Amino acid sequence: MKTFRMRKAVWAAALLTLFLLAARALWAGEPLASELRLSEAVKTALEKHPALRAAGYQAEAAASGVEQARAGFLPRVDLSEGFSRSDNPVYVFGSLLNQGRFTSADFAVDKLNHPDPITNWRTNLSGSVPLFLGGRTILGYQQAQLGRIAAEQGRLRAEHEVIFGVIRAYSAVLLSREAMATVQAAVRTAEANLAAAESRYEAGLVVASDALAARVRLGRLREEAIAAENHVRLSQAALNEAMGLPLDQAHRLTGQLDLPPALSEQLDALEASARTQRPDYRQVDLEVQRLEKDVLRAKGAILPTMHLMGNYEINNQNVASNGQDSWSVGVVLNLNLFNGGGDRARIVEAQANHQRAVAQRERVANAIGLEVHDAFLAYQTARERVGVAREAVTQAEESLRIVQDRYDAGLTTIVELLDSETALTAVRTNLTRALYDATVSQARLDLSLGRLDRARF
Repeated sequence: MKTFRMRKAVWAAALLTLFLLAARALWAGEPLASELRLSEAVKTALEKHPALRAAGYQAEAAASGVEQARAGFLPRVDLSEGFSRSDNPVYVFGSLLNQGRFTSADFAVDKLNHPDPITNWRTNLSGSVPLFLGGRTILGYQQAQLGRIAAEQGRLRAEHEVIFGVIRAYSAVLLSREAMATVQAAVRTAEANLAAAESRYEAGLVVASDALAARVRLGRLREEAIAAENHVRLSQAALNEAMGLPLDQAHRLTGQLDLPPALSEQLDALEASARTQRPDYRQVDLEVQRLEKDVLRAKGAILPTMHLMGNYEINNQNVASNGQDSWSVGVVLNLNLFNGGGDRARIVEAQANHQRAVAQRERVANAIGLEVHDAFLAYQTARERVGVAREAVTQAEESLRIVQDRYDAGLTTIVELLDSETALTAVRTNLTRALYDATVSQARLDLSLGRLDRARF
């Protein structure tokens, strides 16, 4: 019974402690940190990043452009209602005819020359159907479709860039935290060295300079620890920005920096596949196709146009009553004979824009090849650096162990000990940086290859 009561008391104390800690954090204005995996960070960014919202709206606008272009195939129908009143002889004569109220008395010369004012309400329903526009309607529709696909490719490229930004920022937080842990471990070692040096000095085993040197190193490491803590806060804010969240959002990252797997593909194959997988290359290729159709549209402007026209109208003296109706149907053919050479100039302009897009596509292809080349070499270099850094850490740890034993035996000075500790801290920091560079370089290589899509996360 006592054991049961004691367990209840322990659980109650634990729950009370957790409640007080949470209340303290909320009272201090500090958000409670939540666990955050890399995949969750990427999904959050894909939902909340403003760059993707902007790209989505652009794709939506391009899709609306397709609907606008499709409307060019359909008839146009307009309804209008007009009111007029005048004593103009021609107006009165025509209005009486349109209203169906013309009589033989209206042929009187005096009435024809000096008629009484008349009111006319005119209801008109008109429509037109394009029969031939020189191919500009179908070309405009095809251009709109290409623009919609290009906008979607732009949105996809924006997704890839956002994902890369999250990976880089997430890895930067891991880097800053591991760097801070390395410095904090060095601070604890320096504190122990200072205590040992002061104890040895009081025992008369070493001179005062040993304790002073240990104190100087401890002070320098504490400064580095402060800077490392600030860098952690800054990297966390950068991660929130990459995810589209408030900068002060707190997270507990669950991953750690590790060496990514080696690639089995060769550089030449990667460069070739990048041109087919990169959304931005497909985007410029679609622009070439769109401007090619723009040349055809400019040439089509020289051709005649033909419309089928229809009209139905009702004319009456009063708006509410039935009036006289009439209709008309016709075909209109337009042929521009001369406009000062404007059509020819537009053809030259469209051809120049098309050639510019072709050159731009070539430039983008070359830039993609260089980007893949650079990212591939950086990835290989980072992997090699990790191996070298790990070996250096092993050697530095062994060197420090030997120097520590020699110092404890009074066979060397504290300067050599502090130098060994400094060297170990440096190579551990280099290893962390190499792992970060390897992780980011792999992500940059995937970005250059067009492989950073949401399906991977």
